Amino acid sequence: MTDEVSPGGSLAQLVRKLKNERLNRQLSIEEMSQIVNFSAAHIEKVEAGDFTFLPPLYVFSFLRKYAAELGVGDEQLLAQCRNELNAPDRPSLQYDAAAPTESDRASSHSSILPIDNWKSLAVLAVLLILAAVLLFSLAR
Repeated sequence: MTDEVSPGGSLAQLVRKLKNERLNRQLSIEEMSQIVNFSAAHIEKVEAGDFTFLPPLYVFSFLRKYAAELGVGDEQLLAQCRNELNAPDRPSLQYDAAAPTESDRASSHSSILPIDNWKSLAVLAVLLILAAVLLFSLAR
């Protein structure tokens, strides 16, 4: 991941625009944090050119939202920022070969119900029996 933005790069340009616009609107970092629904600490890091606090795709998504809220930047600048961050166009869903499959999970259970739920089921069964006895006695 990028530790700091280069002085002339697209990220640096966008960060300068974001910070300048926030200051022009006389918004504090805390106020901006509420507007974009992102932590003030992350805004401070972005404005300092530090993008190491989250994966690139999340940083880019934050930058895009921040820019949209302030009306800063355009699609071309954002695309260049995405490239500088090496952020993918969309998240990839990777299959973990070590993850158990449905058949692995099904064969690993000795019963249909998890053991953790047997106490809840026992309580429910007792309550149903008591309700049946009560209804039977009221019906007489």
